[in-house]
Amino acid sequence: MDKILKSTLFISLMGLSLNGSSLESLNKRIDSLEKQLIILKSSQADSDDELEERIDEVETSIIIDKIKFGLEFRTRVDNYNVKKINGDDKNYDNLWSNRVRLKMKSKISYNLKFTGRLTMYKNWSDSDIDSYSNIDYIQARRPNDSSIFLERAYVDWVLTDGKVPVILTLGRQPSSDGPSHQFKDNTVRKSTYSALSFDGVSDGLMTTFNLEKVSDVEGMAVRVGYAKGYQSSLSQNYTESNNGLGDSNVYGIFFDTSLIENGSLLQLSAVYADNIISNVPDDNKNIGDMLIYTAMVEFTNIYDSGLDIFTHYAINQMKPNGQTSSYNGINMDLLESSASGETTVSTNNVNGSAYWLGMRYTIPNLSFNNPRIGIEYNHGDKNWFSFTQGSNDVTNKLATRGDATEIYYIQPINRYAYLRFGVEMIDYDYTGSGFQLGSPTPISESIDPNEVDKLNNYYFLFNLSY
Repeated sequence: MDKILKSTLFISLMGLSLNGSSLESLNKRIDSLEKQLIILKSSQADSDDELEERIDEVETSIIIDKIKFGLEFRTRVDNYNVKKINGDDKNYDNLWSNRVRLKMKSKISYNLKFTGRLTMYKNWSDSDIDSYSNIDYIQARRPNDSSIFLERAYVDWVLTDGKVPVILTLGRQPSSDGPSHQFKDNTVRKSTYSALSFDGVSDGLMTTFNLEKVSDVEGMAVRVGYAKGYQSSLSQNYTESNNGLGDSNVYGIFFDTSLIENGSLLQLSAVYADNIISNVPDDNKNIGDMLIYTAMVEFTNIYDSGLDIFTHYAINQMKPNGQTSSYNGINMDLLESSASGETTVSTNNVNGSAYWLGMRYTIPNLSFNNPRIGIEYNHGDKNWFSFTQGSNDVTNKLATRGDATEIYYIQPINRYAYLRFGVEMIDYDYTGSGFQLGSPTPISESIDPNEVDKLNNYYFLFNLSY
């Protein structure tokens, strides 16, 4: 009976933390349980063990009802054709992978909501650990071993709910698979920030000022954020050395608004990151700061035509600090390299830019679930660099210093599942796409005979989400 009393007390305490409708529902459960206990005692029909088992079922049901779970499953096969500057033309075919995501949501109270996502992403029968898996913002974003990573875990806290609601988002942010990946992924928008500028895992906080009520414009908001780009636990342990590395801090401001109709989005943003690290083993250093400005526009199902279009444009401003890391015998810092025989590099600012645009069309009135076709194109110049190393596309096409085109066909199976066939065609103009270290050079002038000139990928995938 002690366990029954403790269980009843536990249920009562749970009720104190619930809001109106949840508390009423819980009280009804308790009333029902009390009636069951009276009947059971009077009839002597059940043993104490059976009573305790029923109490356990109620406790478990209360806890599970607080969290809603969802599942995403994807199987994909890629077939790469790579042309190198030395004339080699190689195929890497039949590369299969699985990705599984367990999604979690919980409305804790009227002003607190939790969202989380656990992810396993690996190549079939591959037990090797990816060399970049120790980099936090890439974990769960590239094929690795069978490890499960916490990709998202954040709380939305409504601080005020007046004319300008203020929401604080704390934790592992929704910073991956951002706009406009949702068109190709055949889903709703899953993140806040332009995927041209940032795509990966991020820990931080974001404060949103919802301006819909005061402006009478749907989706209008201002967001101010802070995150850590890099932090070492050694910097908090005074008995060990962190090799002089400073933590990377990231600050951002974003303005969102809808335009002519529902489903449209305009976003303007500026993000500043300091103390960017070189990520060179045994010679890792802070090599400078970076500013990135981004403008993006999306239109979904324009005037019920089935047509979706989007465009993004970004400018990156690099500020090298003169610190260099030695890689393959060359001293390099933020998009700069030393001349032959020199040990220092320039601290002049370096600017780059890129754009990304695309369209998707839903084919109407067909018996096979309205398939969709789409095309995307992106271009980056010589000094283009952004934080997309955590992209789920293994090619990281949006980091390309050159041209990338993707064409795809989506065949829905039902409301939960679809197939996608596609081809990516990447033509590199400069070396070092996706890397912050060293001065880019034209592909034709590269001294590395294995430098990739062109890359084509033909892929097929099955995706399930519910």
